[in-house]
Amino acid sequence: MEYVVKEDIIASIDNMVNITKGTSHVYSITLSRDFIGNQINAKKVSVISVGVLNSSGTKVLMYNTPVAPGISDVLLYADSSDQTPGIIQFEINSFQSSKLQSGNLNVQLTLVYSDFYPNAKTYILPPMKIGQILAGDGTDHNDGTDGTDTGNTDTTGSNNDKTYNGSPIFEIEHIDLDMPSRYGKMSVNSDDPALVTKMIFRNLDKNLVRSPVLENFLVNRMGSDGLNGIITINSIENPNFFTMYNISAWQRVDVTTGNGVEADSDGIEITVQLETASTGPGVLKNSWEVGNEVTFSIGTYAINGEMKPGTIQSDGILTYTDKNSQVVNGTDGQFSSTGVYISYSPYKDSYVLIEVNGISVDLGNDKDTSTVYFSGNDGATAVAIEDIRLGDQLIWNGDVAGFELEIGDDINLIYEVDVDDLP
Repeated sequence: MEYVVKEDIIASIDNMVNITKGTSHVYSITLSRDFIGNQINAKKVSVISVGVLNSSGTKVLMYNTPVAPGISDVLLYADSSDQTPGIIQFEINSFQSSKLQSGNLNVQLTLVYSDFYPNAKTYILPPMKIGQILAGDGTDHNDGTDGTDTGNTDTTGSNNDKTYNGSPIFEIEHIDLDMPSRYGKMSVNSDDPALVTKMIFRNLDKNLVRSPVLENFLVNRMGSDGLNGIITINSIENPNFFTMYNISAWQRVDVTTGNGVEADSDGIEITVQLETASTGPGVLKNSWEVGNEVTFSIGTYAINGEMKPGTIQSDGILTYTDKNSQVVNGTDGQFSSTGVYISYSPYKDSYVLIEVNGISVDLGNDKDTSTVYFSGNDGATAVAIEDIRLGDQLIWNGDVAGFELEIGDDINLIYEVDVDDLP
Protein backbone atom coordinates (compact mmCIF):
# COMPACT_ATOMS: atom_id res chain seq x y z
CA MET A 1 0.00 0.00 0.00
CA GLU A 2 1.12 3.53 -0.84
CA TYR A 3 -0.33 6.59 0.85
CA VAL A 4 0.17 10.31 1.42
CA VAL A 5 -1.22 12.55 4.15
CA LYS A 6 -2.24 16.20 4.38
CA GLU A 7 -3.53 17.22 7.81
CA ASP A 8 -6.44 14.80 8.48
CA ILE A 9 -6.91 13.61 4.85
CA ILE A 10 -5.22 10.41 3.62
CA ALA A 11 -5.06 9.25 -0.01
CA SER A 12 -4.03 5.64 -0.58
CA ILE A 13 -3.76 2.93 -3.22
CA ASP A 14 -3.70 -0.80 -2.50
CA ASN A 15 -1.04 -1.62 -5.08
CA MET A 16 1.09 0.24 -7.58
CA VAL A 17 0.36 -0.78 -11.17
CA ASN A 18 2.76 -0.38 -14.09
CA ILE A 19 1.28 0.18 -17.54
CA THR A 20 2.92 -0.14 -20.92
CA LYS A 21 2.69 2.66 -23.46
CA GLY A 22 -0.34 2.17 -25.68
CA THR A 23 -2.37 0.30 -23.04
CA SER A 24 -4.96 1.52 -20.56
CA HIS A 25 -5.67 1.12 -16.86
CA VAL A 26 -8.25 2.35 -14.36
CA TYR A 27 -6.63 3.53 -11.12
CA SER A 28 -8.54 3.63 -7.84
CA ILE A 29 -7.62 5.95 -4.97
CA THR A 30 -9.19 5.72 -1.51
CA LEU A 31 -9.76 8.94 0.44
CA SER A 32 -9.86 8.59 4.23
CA ARG A 33 -9.93 10.87 7.25
CA ASP A 34 -7.73 10.43 10.35
CA PHE A 35 -6.84 6.80 9.58
CA ILE A 36 -6.75 4.53 6.53
CA GLY A 37 -10.09 2.81 6.03
CA ASN A 38 -12.19 5.57 7.58
CA GLN A 39 -13.43 6.64 4.16
CA ILE A 40 -14.76 10.12 3.61
CA ASN A 41 -17.84 10.76 1.47
CA ALA A 42 -16.12 11.89 -1.71
CA LYS A 43 -19.40 13.18 -3.14
CA LYS A 44 -19.50 15.84 -0.43
CA VAL A 45 -16.19 17.31 -1.58
CA SER A 46 -16.93 20.35 -3.76
CA VAL A 47 -14.01 19.77 -6.15
CA ILE A 48 -11.60 16.84 -6.43
CA SER A 49 -8.68 17.14 -8.82
CA VAL A 50 -6.12 14.46 -9.67
CA GLY A 51 -3.05 15.66 -11.55
CA VAL A 52 -0.87 12.99 -13.15
CA LEU A 53 2.84 13.83 -12.94
CA ASN A 54 5.60 12.33 -15.03
CA SER A 55 8.98 11.27 -13.60
CA SER A 56 10.29 14.85 -13.80
CA GLY A 57 7.35 16.21 -11.80
CA THR A 58 5.52 17.88 -14.69
CA LYS A 59 1.72 17.69 -14.67
CA VAL A 60 0.72 15.90 -17.88
CA LEU A 61 -2.89 14.84 -17.26
CA MET A 62 -5.77 16.20 -15.19
CA TYR A 63 -8.91 14.49 -13.90
CA ASN A 64 -11.64 16.50 -12.16
CA THR A 65 -15.03 16.12 -10.56
CA PRO A 66 -16.92 18.11 -11.58
CA VAL A 67 -15.18 17.93 -14.95
CA ALA A 68 -13.58 21.11 -16.32
CA PRO A 69 -14.40 21.06 -20.08
CA GLY A 70 -11.33 21.46 -22.27
CA ILE A 71 -9.02 21.19 -19.25
CA SER A 72 -9.61 17.89 -17.51
CA ASP A 73 -10.77 14.38 -18.11
CA VAL A 74 -13.51 12.74 -16.03
CA LEU A 75 -12.92 11.64 -12.43
CA LEU A 76 -15.47 9.07 -11.26
CA TYR A 77 -16.76 7.71 -7.98
CA ALA A 78 -16.24 3.95 -7.57
CA ASP A 79 -19.98 3.20 -7.35
CA SER A 80 -23.21 4.68 -6.13
CA SER A 81 -23.48 2.56 -2.99
CA ASP A 82 -22.49 3.54 0.52
CA GLN A 83 -19.91 0.73 0.78
CA THR A 84 -17.04 2.62 -0.89
CA PRO A 85 -17.88 6.30 -0.46
CA GLY A 86 -14.26 7.42 -0.52
CA ILE A 87 -12.99 5.61 -3.61
CA ILE A 88 -12.43 7.69 -6.74
CA GLN A 89 -11.31 6.35 -10.12
CA PHE A 90 -9.73 7.61 -13.32
CA GLU A 91 -8.60 5.92 -16.50
CA ILE A 92 -5.35 6.51 -18.32
CA ASN A 93 -6.44 5.38 -21.77
CA SER A 94 -4.26 3.89 -24.48
CA PHE A 95 -3.86 7.16 -26.37
CA GLN A 96 -2.84 9.04 -23.25
CA SER A 97 -0.37 6.38 -22.10
CA SER A 98 1.28 6.30 -25.53
CA LYS A 99 2.23 9.97 -25.09
CA LEU A 100 3.60 9.67 -21.55
CA GLN A 101 7.31 9.62 -20.74
CA SER A 102 8.71 6.33 -19.49
CA GLY A 103 9.44 6.31 -15.79
CA ASN A 104 7.65 6.87 -12.50
CA LEU A 105 3.98 7.74 -12.57
CA ASN A 106 2.85 10.00 -9.72
CA VAL A 107 -0.40 11.76 -8.88
CA GLN A 108 -1.17 14.83 -6.81
CA LEU A 109 -4.64 15.32 -5.35
CA THR A 110 -6.42 18.57 -4.52
CA LEU A 111 -9.64 18.57 -2.48
CA VAL A 112 -11.78 21.71 -2.08
CA TYR A 113 -14.59 22.03 0.46
CA SER A 114 -16.37 25.23 -0.54
CA ASP A 115 -18.86 25.02 2.35
CA PHE A 116 -16.28 24.37 5.05
CA TYR A 117 -17.02 26.54 8.11
CA PRO A 118 -16.10 29.35 8.51
CA ASN A 119 -14.12 29.54 5.22
CA ALA A 120 -13.55 27.30 2.22
CA LYS A 121 -10.95 24.59 2.90
CA THR A 122 -8.42 23.32 0.35
CA TYR A 123 -6.22 20.25 0.79
CA ILE A 124 -3.23 19.88 -1.55
CA LEU A 125 -1.70 16.46 -0.89
CA PRO A 126 1.92 15.49 -1.59
CA PRO A 127 2.67 13.54 -4.79
CA MET A 128 2.05 9.80 -4.55
CA LYS A 129 3.60 7.13 -6.75
CA ILE A 130 0.99 4.86 -8.36
CA GLY A 131 3.22 2.90 -10.75
CA GLN A 132 5.44 3.30 -13.77
CA ILE A 133 5.06 3.90 -17.50
CA LEU A 134 6.92 1.19 -19.40
CA ALA A 135 7.86 1.83 -23.01
CA GLY A 136 6.30 -0.67 -25.40
CA ASP A 137 6.99 1.03 -28.71
CA GLY A 138 10.58 -0.15 -29.17
CA THR A 139 12.19 3.02 -27.83
CA ASP A 140 12.92 1.63 -24.39
CA HIS A 141 15.69 -0.87 -23.78
CA ASN A 142 13.74 -4.10 -23.25
CA ASP A 143 10.16 -3.80 -22.05
CA GLY A 144 10.71 -6.69 -19.64
CA THR A 145 8.49 -9.22 -21.34
CA ASP A 146 11.14 -11.80 -22.10
CA GLY A 147 13.82 -11.18 -19.47
CA THR A 148 16.53 -10.33 -22.00
CA ASP A 149 18.88 -7.38 -22.35
CA THR A 150 20.62 -6.24 -25.54
CA GLY A 151 23.20 -3.97 -23.96
CA ASN A 152 22.02 -1.00 -26.05
CA THR A 153 21.66 2.43 -24.52
CA ASP A 154 18.20 3.64 -23.50
CA THR A 155 17.47 6.87 -25.36
CA THR A 156 14.15 7.74 -23.76
CA GLY A 157 15.69 9.71 -20.91
CA SER A 158 13.78 7.72 -18.33
CA ASN A 159 16.83 6.07 -16.79
CA ASN A 160 20.09 7.67 -17.91
CA ASP A 161 19.53 10.89 -15.96
CA LYS A 162 18.54 9.11 -12.75
CA THR A 163 21.22 8.87 -10.09
CA TYR A 164 21.41 8.48 -6.35
CA ASN A 165 24.73 9.89 -5.17
CA GLY A 166 26.50 7.72 -7.73
CA SER A 167 25.13 4.51 -6.17
CA PRO A 168 23.35 1.75 -8.10
CA ILE A 169 19.56 1.99 -8.26
CA PHE A 170 17.28 -1.05 -8.41
CA GLU A 171 13.55 -1.59 -8.16
CA ILE A 172 12.12 -4.51 -6.19
CA GLU A 173 10.11 -6.53 -8.72
CA HIS A 174 9.35 -9.70 -6.74
CA ILE A 175 9.07 -10.64 -3.07
CA ASP A 176 9.02 -14.38 -3.85
CA LEU A 177 12.53 -14.54 -5.38
CA ASP A 178 11.21 -14.92 -8.92
CA MET A 179 13.81 -13.97 -11.52
CA PRO A 180 14.06 -10.20 -12.20
CA SER A 181 12.66 -9.61 -15.68
CA ARG A 182 14.88 -6.77 -16.89
CA TYR A 183 17.75 -4.44 -16.10
CA GLY A 184 17.36 -2.38 -12.93
CA LYS A 185 15.21 -5.03 -11.25
CA MET A 186 15.89 -7.14 -8.17
CA SER A 187 14.04 -9.77 -6.15
CA VAL A 188 13.89 -10.75 -2.50
CA ASN A 189 12.26 -13.80 -0.95
CA SER A 190 10.07 -11.94 1.59
CA ASP A 191 8.59 -8.51 2.22
CA ASP A 192 9.54 -8.87 5.90
CA PRO A 193 13.16 -7.67 6.30
CA ALA A 194 13.74 -10.18 9.10
CA LEU A 195 12.74 -13.08 6.83
CA VAL A 196 14.79 -12.04 3.80
CA THR A 197 17.51 -14.65 3.25
CA LYS A 198 18.13 -14.31 -0.49
CA MET A 199 18.32 -11.48 -3.01
CA ILE A 200 18.82 -11.51 -6.78
CA PHE A 201 20.17 -8.44 -8.59
CA ARG A 202 20.30 -8.05 -12.36
CA ASN A 203 23.84 -7.23 -13.49
CA LEU A 204 22.71 -3.87 -14.91
CA ASP A 205 21.08 -1.26 -12.68
CA LYS A 206 18.36 1.20 -13.74
CA ASN A 207 20.95 3.40 -15.46
CA LEU A 208 22.19 0.45 -17.54
CA VAL A 209 25.39 0.46 -15.51
CA ARG A 210 27.13 -2.70 -14.42
CA SER A 211 28.23 -1.35 -11.08
CA PRO A 212 31.29 -2.86 -9.38
CA VAL A 213 29.90 -2.09 -5.91
CA LEU A 214 28.54 -5.60 -5.41
CA GLU A 215 30.04 -7.72 -8.17
CA ASN A 216 33.63 -6.60 -7.75
CA PHE A 217 33.38 -6.98 -4.00
CA LEU A 218 32.08 -10.54 -4.20
CA VAL A 219 34.56 -11.65 -6.86
CA ASN A 220 37.69 -9.86 -5.72
CA ARG A 221 37.40 -8.70 -2.13
CA MET A 222 35.64 -11.78 -0.72
CA GLY A 223 37.45 -14.16 -3.05
CA SER A 224 40.96 -12.74 -3.06
CA ASP A 225 41.39 -10.49 -0.03
CA GLY A 226 39.68 -12.55 2.65
CA LEU A 227 36.97 -10.02 3.46
CA ASN A 228 33.41 -10.73 4.46
CA GLY A 229 30.57 -8.37 3.62
CA ILE A 230 27.69 -6.39 5.06
CA ILE A 231 25.16 -5.09 2.52
CA THR A 232 22.91 -2.20 3.52
CA ILE A 233 19.71 -1.79 1.49
CA ASN A 234 18.39 1.80 1.57
CA SER A 235 14.93 2.90 0.49
CA ILE A 236 15.15 5.85 -1.90
CA GLU A 237 11.56 6.98 -1.38
CA ASN A 238 11.82 6.61 2.43
CA PRO A 239 15.47 7.42 3.24
CA ASN A 240 15.06 6.72 6.98
CA PHE A 241 14.28 3.06 6.22
CA PHE A 242 17.21 0.72 5.68
CA THR A 243 18.12 -2.87 6.46
CA MET A 244 21.59 -4.29 7.01
CA TYR A 245 22.50 -7.89 6.15
CA ASN A 246 25.51 -10.16 6.51
CA ILE A 247 26.46 -11.81 3.20
CA SER A 248 27.14 -15.49 3.83
CA ALA A 249 27.17 -16.88 0.27
CA TRP A 250 26.72 -15.89 -3.37
CA GLN A 251 26.42 -17.29 -6.85
CA ARG A 252 25.88 -16.11 -10.40
CA VAL A 253 22.47 -16.91 -11.87
CA ASP A 254 21.72 -17.60 -15.51
CA VAL A 255 18.72 -15.31 -15.95
CA THR A 256 18.83 -15.54 -19.74
CA THR A 257 19.78 -19.07 -20.70
CA GLY A 258 22.29 -19.92 -23.35
CA ASN A 259 24.77 -17.09 -22.79
CA GLY A 260 26.67 -18.32 -19.75
CA VAL A 261 26.18 -16.73 -16.34
CA GLU A 262 28.19 -13.50 -16.61
CA ALA A 263 26.36 -11.55 -19.34
CA ASP A 264 24.80 -8.15 -18.74
CA SER A 265 21.40 -9.84 -18.86
CA ASP A 266 22.24 -12.29 -16.07
CA GLY A 267 22.40 -11.66 -12.35
CA ILE A 268 23.87 -12.39 -8.94
CA GLU A 269 22.14 -14.11 -6.03
CA ILE A 270 23.36 -13.50 -2.49
CA THR A 271 22.45 -15.36 0.68
CA VAL A 272 22.04 -13.02 3.62
CA GLN A 273 21.07 -12.81 7.27
CA LEU A 274 19.57 -9.70 8.85
CA GLU A 275 21.92 -7.80 11.13
CA THR A 276 19.75 -4.79 11.95
CA ALA A 277 17.11 -2.46 10.55
CA SER A 278 16.45 1.23 11.15
CA THR A 279 14.13 2.00 14.05
CA GLY A 280 12.75 5.05 15.82
CA PRO A 281 9.88 7.51 15.44
CA GLY A 282 11.27 8.82 12.16
CA VAL A 283 11.00 5.41 10.48
CA LEU A 284 7.54 5.20 8.91
CA LYS A 285 8.15 2.04 6.86
CA ASN A 286 8.99 -1.48 7.97
CA SER A 287 8.63 -3.76 4.95
CA TRP A 288 9.82 -4.11 1.38
CA GLU A 289 7.21 -3.89 -1.36
CA VAL A 290 7.06 -4.46 -5.09
CA GLY A 291 7.90 -1.17 -6.80
CA ASN A 292 10.18 0.15 -4.05
CA GLU A 293 13.32 1.77 -5.42
CA VAL A 294 16.46 1.00 -3.44
CA THR A 295 20.17 1.53 -3.46
CA PHE A 296 22.82 -0.30 -1.49
CA SER A 297 26.28 0.01 0.00
CA ILE A 298 28.86 -2.54 1.12
CA GLY A 299 30.74 -2.74 4.41
CA THR A 300 33.53 -5.22 5.12
CA TYR A 301 35.21 -7.18 7.84
CA ALA A 302 37.94 -9.81 7.75
CA ILE A 303 37.58 -13.58 7.52
CA ASN A 304 39.99 -16.52 7.47
CA GLY A 305 40.62 -18.75 4.51
CA GLU A 306 39.72 -18.53 0.85
CA MET A 307 36.24 -17.30 -0.04
CA LYS A 308 34.59 -19.02 -2.96
CA PRO A 309 31.07 -18.68 -4.34
CA GLY A 310 28.64 -20.42 -2.00
CA THR A 311 30.99 -20.84 0.97
CA ILE A 312 32.10 -18.91 4.02
CA GLN A 313 34.78 -19.57 6.60
CA SER A 314 35.47 -17.45 9.62
CA ASP A 315 36.88 -17.59 13.14
CA GLY A 316 35.26 -14.26 13.86
CA ILE A 317 31.74 -13.79 15.13
CA LEU A 318 29.53 -10.73 15.31
CA THR A 319 28.95 -9.44 18.81
CA TYR A 320 25.99 -7.41 20.01
CA THR A 321 27.49 -6.70 23.43
CA ASP A 322 27.71 -3.00 22.57
CA LYS A 323 24.47 -2.83 20.60
CA ASN A 324 22.40 -1.15 23.31
CA SER A 325 24.86 1.35 24.74
CA GLN A 326 23.71 4.81 25.77
CA VAL A 327 25.39 8.19 25.62
CA VAL A 328 26.73 9.08 29.06
CA ASN A 329 27.98 12.58 28.26
CA GLY A 330 25.92 15.03 26.21
CA THR A 331 28.08 16.37 23.37
CA ASP A 332 28.95 19.94 22.45
CA GLY A 333 30.72 20.55 19.16
CA GLN A 334 33.96 18.93 18.06
CA PHE A 335 35.95 16.25 19.91
CA SER A 336 33.12 15.51 22.37
CA SER A 337 33.43 12.39 24.51
CA THR A 338 30.34 10.19 24.63
CA GLY A 339 31.22 7.88 27.52
CA VAL A 340 30.65 4.92 25.17
CA TYR A 341 33.56 2.46 25.06
CA ILE A 342 34.11 -0.54 22.80
CA SER A 343 34.13 -3.81 24.77
CA TYR A 344 36.32 -5.95 22.47
CA SER A 345 39.08 -5.48 19.94
CA PRO A 346 37.54 -5.92 16.46
CA TYR A 347 38.46 -9.20 14.81
CA LYS A 348 41.45 -8.83 12.49
CA ASP A 349 41.22 -5.01 12.63
CA SER A 350 37.85 -5.04 10.86
CA TYR A 351 35.32 -2.22 10.54
CA VAL A 352 32.91 -1.16 13.30
CA LEU A 353 29.39 -0.20 12.23
CA ILE A 354 28.03 2.74 14.25
CA GLU A 355 24.33 3.47 14.71
CA VAL A 356 22.97 6.50 16.54
CA ASN A 357 19.29 6.16 17.44
CA GLY A 358 18.95 3.57 14.69
CA ILE A 359 20.66 5.63 11.97
CA SER A 360 24.09 4.64 10.58
CA VAL A 361 26.86 7.22 10.82
CA ASP A 362 30.30 7.20 9.24
CA LEU A 363 33.25 6.09 11.34
CA GLY A 364 36.50 7.77 10.34
CA ASN A 365 40.21 8.06 11.05
CA ASP A 366 40.54 11.84 11.05
CA LYS A 367 39.65 13.66 14.26
CA ASP A 368 38.72 16.90 12.48
CA THR A 369 36.54 15.68 9.61
CA SER A 370 35.01 12.41 10.84
CA THR A 371 31.47 12.28 12.18
CA VAL A 372 32.68 9.85 14.83
CA TYR A 373 36.04 8.33 15.66
CA PHE A 374 37.57 6.24 18.39
CA SER A 375 40.20 7.58 20.74
CA GLY A 376 42.33 6.20 23.53
CA ASN A 377 42.91 9.62 25.12
CA ASP A 378 39.47 11.21 25.45
CA GLY A 379 39.41 12.58 21.91
CA ALA A 380 42.82 14.26 21.74
CA THR A 381 43.90 11.96 18.91
CA ALA A 382 42.00 9.59 16.66
CA VAL A 383 42.67 5.87 16.51
CA ALA A 384 42.91 4.49 12.97
CA ILE A 385 40.08 2.11 12.18
CA GLU A 386 42.45 -0.83 11.87
CA ASP A 387 43.96 0.02 15.29
CA ILE A 388 40.74 0.16 17.35
CA ARG A 389 41.15 -1.81 20.57
CA LEU A 390 38.97 -2.67 23.54
CA GLY A 391 38.52 0.30 25.86
CA ASP A 392 38.73 2.95 23.13
CA GLN A 393 36.04 5.62 23.46
CA LEU A 394 33.65 6.82 20.79
CA ILE A 395 34.17 10.55 20.09
CA TRP A 396 31.51 12.75 18.45
CA ASN A 397 32.07 15.74 16.15
CA GLY A 398 28.84 17.72 16.39
CA ASP A 399 29.97 20.33 13.86
CA VAL A 400 30.53 17.62 11.23
CA ALA A 401 27.38 15.65 12.07
CA GLY A 402 25.18 18.74 12.18
CA PHE A 403 23.59 17.81 15.51
CA GLU A 404 24.53 16.91 19.06
CA LEU A 405 23.94 13.83 21.19
CA GLU A 406 21.99 13.88 24.41
CA ILE A 407 22.42 11.73 27.50
CA GLY A 408 20.49 8.50 26.95
CA ASP A 409 20.70 8.50 23.13
CA ASP A 410 21.07 4.95 21.83
CA ILE A 411 24.41 3.85 20.40
CA ASN A 412 24.95 0.52 18.64
CA LEU A 413 28.47 -0.73 17.94
CA ILE A 414 28.24 -3.73 15.62
CA TYR A 415 31.47 -5.52 14.82
CA GLU A 416 33.11 -8.92 14.67
CA VAL A 417 35.28 -10.32 17.45
CA ASP A 418 37.48 -13.37 17.75
CA VAL A 419 35.26 -16.20 18.93
CA ASP A 420 37.90 -17.10 21.54
CA ASP A 421 37.58 -13.65 23.15
CA LEU A 422 33.95 -14.16 24.09
CA PRO A 423 33.17 -15.57 27.55
